[in-house]
Amino acid sequence: MGRMTRGLIALVAVLGIGYAGGPAAAVPARTDAQVPAAQAASNADEVGIQATARSVRCAGAARAAGWTGENLVISVAVSLAESQCVAGAQGYNGPTSGCPNGSLDRGAWQINNCYHSWVTDACAYEVYCNARAAHDIWGWSGWSAWATYTNGSYRNYLDEARDGVNNSGGGVYGTVNTGGDPLNVRSGPGTSYALVGTVAHGTTVRIICQARGTRVWSDVYQYWTDIWDKIGDGRFVSDGFVHTGSSGTVAPSC
Repeated sequence: MGRMTRGLIALVAVLGIGYAGGPAAAVPARTDAQVPAAQAASNADEVGIQATARSVRCAGAARAAGWTGENLVISVAVSLAESQCVAGAQGYNGPTSGCPNGSLDRGAWQINNCYHSWVTDACAYEVYCNARAAHDIWGWSGWSAWATYTNGSYRNYLDEARDGVNNSGGGVYGTVNTGGDPLNVRSGPGTSYALVGTVAHGTTVRIICQARGTRVWSDVYQYWTDIWDKIGDGRFVSDGFVHTGSSGTVAPSC
């Protein structure tokens, strides 16, 4: 939000929401999700399964945050323009009058860590929490708080956003990433539950909701997670082997 690279950081400064502090340290997220926001927003021609998955993911979070109607579509388009709805996206801003040490735009809706310091990193890098904070900011400032809205670049994503909104009622999507082996499917959120099948590496799965369960080490992403994705009735897989763009939750709780 308000990147120097877009020449509109002054607009954010005019909003007058800030504090004297430096950039916050990024919360560890999946390596493949840490895309510089300015770079992510430049890929306007990216389409296909990934584009559909990201628009559905963003639409689910935006709807849960409270956006409705055309504003729901705009919210998704803004996030896609800002970060491609990547949970770990970051955009660095140089010093401004309100943030002399520079600042970071964080997460799917690129919430600034100086002007909106009340939003913690833990929230900013989690899609659903980021969406709720963005909805609050929108309630105060309207869409003018986002440079991609004021410069019109969000319009490039409106069709994709509308498609995501129209197809987001049944959950968000992720891609199984095991490195090659099939992923075990359990009857509940944990390794103690019965094995009921497998899902092949590279499969796109619909995540209906997410639950906390057995902690599992992901050798793909190199971290522990207790998040389990429900992909059907009595069918759960460890989120540590599903690429969703975030190491946190991206769907409602089961």
